[in-house]
Amino acid sequence: MSLAPCFLVIDKEPGITSHDVVAMVRAVTGVKKVGHTGTLDPFARGVLPLALGSATRLIRFLDESRKVYDATISLGQATDTGDPTGAVIDERPVPLLEQAAVEQVLLGFRGDRMQVPHRFSAVKVGGRRLYDYARKGEEVAAEPRPIHIFETAVISVEGTSLRVLLTCSRGTYARGLADEIAQALGTVGHLAALSRLASGPFSLERAVSLQALSRIVTDSDDWARALRPQRGADRVPWLPRERVHAALTAQRVPVLETLGHLPALQVSRGVAEALLRGAAAPPPPSGLRPGQHYLVALGDEALAVAEHQGGGRSAVLWRANQADA
Repeated sequence: MSLAPCFLVIDKEPGITSHDVVAMVRAVTGVKKVGHTGTLDPFARGVLPLALGSATRLIRFLDESRKVYDATISLGQATDTGDPTGAVIDERPVPLLEQAAVEQVLLGFRGDRMQVPHRFSAVKVGGRRLYDYARKGEEVAAEPRPIHIFETAVISVEGTSLRVLLTCSRGTYARGLADEIAQALGTVGHLAALSRLASGPFSLERAVSLQALSRIVTDSDDWARALRPQRGADRVPWLPRERVHAALTAQRVPVLETLGHLPALQVSRGVAEALLRGAAAPPPPSGLRPGQHYLVALGDEALAVAEHQGGGRSAVLWRANQADA
């Protein structure tokens, strides 16, 4: 059986890049087009949504405007990168922290605010990534960007370590927040650990760990040896691809679920078959304005994404059976 276009959520391990995960999934599935919807730093772990096949064309329709992080802030030391991979550039005493007082400080971070991207972020200025400038010791000014903090909660306060649950908008830099929170507490700090628990419709509960992916591919828990062997090492034999595809199909996140924020139009089987043969999109649900997108579905199967163009016309932007290329 082949693996239909879909979304798959991987629980990324710290110490590898998002591109490493994409390469692993591309190799084990044989699907050439695999893309992530938003990178995770190498030191971070957690939700990494992947689009497989023609589902990569659906990334632009996703609503990942709300993200949830479990962030550990190490207080007393600031690093140049704002995370545990950098060199210590400042040290200050850490005041006695009481949870109630910390929660009060965090309340001040909720709502709309402006954030200057961290100098080691991937934001582009003048066509280059900020971290490119930083690694060469070049100073460059980045414009503040609007972000929104929906929720903040203290998970634990232990010595000089503060663990916080953050629900924030897309584009928020957790390492920047860690620095700001430390300063608000009267000290300095850096982001010591980060786990993404959710990104829009994708959650950790639906994620496949690399250990689980390794079991699907090899019947072994040793994901590093099975999926990312050292140069010159023998690769663990992989199971037949048909069996891998069958197992991953049970783990996929359906397109209808990932695009649940779009209005949906249910159609008959006859209309569905004609649409997949190339027919024009059926008229949009009532109340849609020109320029708005909507899903066309048959039961729980997403058939197409269309755009209402006004004047009784709609354009098909994606079809479930379109080629991956």
